Amino acid sequence: MSGSRVREAGRRRPVLALVIAVLTSATAVLVAMATEPEESAASTPADMVAERLGAVEDWAASRQARVSLAFVDRATGERVGLRAEQQVLTASVAKLFIASQLAFLDVTGERAATIEDDALLDAMLSASDDGAATVLWDALGGPDLVGAVAGRYGLSGTAAPVDGLWWHTSTTASDIAQFYNQLLDERSAVVLRALPGIRSEPNWADRILGYLGQWTEVGADGYDQSFGLPAAFGAGSVGDGSVGSLGALKQGWMCCVDAQWIHLTTGTFGPGSRYILVVQATEDVQYTDGTEELPDTPLEIVADDESARHARETVSGVVAALIPDGMLDGDGWS
Repeated sequence: MSGSRVREAGRRRPVLALVIAVLTSATAVLVAMATEPEESAASTPADMVAERLGAVEDWAASRQARVSLAFVDRATGERVGLRAEQQVLTASVAKLFIASQLAFLDVTGERAATIEDDALLDAMLSASDDGAATVLWDALGGPDLVGAVAGRYGLSGTAAPVDGLWWHTSTTASDIAQFYNQLLDERSAVVLRALPGIRSEPNWADRILGYLGQWTEVGADGYDQSFGLPAAFGAGSVGDGSVGSLGALKQGWMCCVDAQWIHLTTGTFGPGSRYILVVQATEDVQYTDGTEELPDTPLEIVADDESARHARETVSGVVAALIPDGMLDGDGWS
């Protein structure tokens, strides 16, 4: 993504109104935003996203959440960020790095991938299966694979977990966006090299992106995966190539680090996966009745937990505010 225009949230543009009503469903978020009359209409998708960063940040803070994000328009090279270089824990998004290492070792001949590996890859990426991730993590080098992937993809803010647990891998929103960008470039490069009229087996980039496009609404552990990007686009939009369709998706969630929920929604959307969006939100565990006990996530499924639902709705609200319904079919998003 060298040579691109990069914008980080700084001086906020005045915003007259931001109304985000989060309904009882995690996918039902209404957004209404208005800027000062003298502000000219945003000319590009990146401009539209950049104009909303200040309001999004304030709204998330009102819900006791802190957000970092990165947006990339692959067609123009423009990038927009909010704390995009701040290190965060990956939770299940680390599974992207595991998948990359599996592919690399197979292509280089260092370790041939097996049918069993492919089944684990499918479960790990589509249903976010933790058991599958742990098997592959151990087989592919554990923490060492993080440094290997970071080196290949130029992920300067990504670091292996000190405790050896894949979900404690550190990264940045900018690095995750860069990972998707290069993965899409790898797919395009293979397509360009293909011989006309000869059909070949899906390359590794296609395979990984394909499994990411087959995400399940409920994860292997029973957790709701339909927050964030899916809440804004809808499950039925995946893979149809339209402006308002998801091309790939990887979610992450974890609790409780410093008594906080961590949620990530990451993926691509638009024709040819033109756009990349990565949103990470860290939110205080909170209950309306004042309960101070933390959810015991390692031992039980907490999808219906009030604090978990509130945190998912925060991520969905952020995405809906950045890319409100209607903008997807507007000028500049084709």
